[in-house]
Amino acid sequence: MSAKPVAVQVVGREDLGNGGQRLTVEYQSTGWRRWLLRAPENLTRQFELDPLGLQVFEMCDGQKNVRHIIDRFAKHNNVNRHEAQRAVTTFLRTLMQKGVVQMMIHDT
Repeated sequence: MSAKPVAVQVVGREDLGNGGQRLTVEYQSTGWRRWLLRAPENLTRQFELDPLGLQVFEMCDGQKNVRHIIDRFAKHNNVNRHEAQRAVTTFLRTLMQKGVVQMMIHDT
């Protein structure tokens, strides 16, 4: 919960009309994918985020830890902390799997 999520650089934004956005982000193909697919270096990917997803994504600045993001999400959306924790951690895990967010973990 003390890890600090950092979003990759957004190179384009398009409003979807429902409060969400389509984000274009830089994508680095690494390891076997780069070799097998012979992927070029400057790839981009697009992701559509609804208003709640966009809210969480924009807090992934490397300054706020997961606990802080959960607390702000719960307060802003008027949900209890347990529901917010489940929603935010599941969403962050998905963003990590897609390579859109990385976690900074500091030993204290």
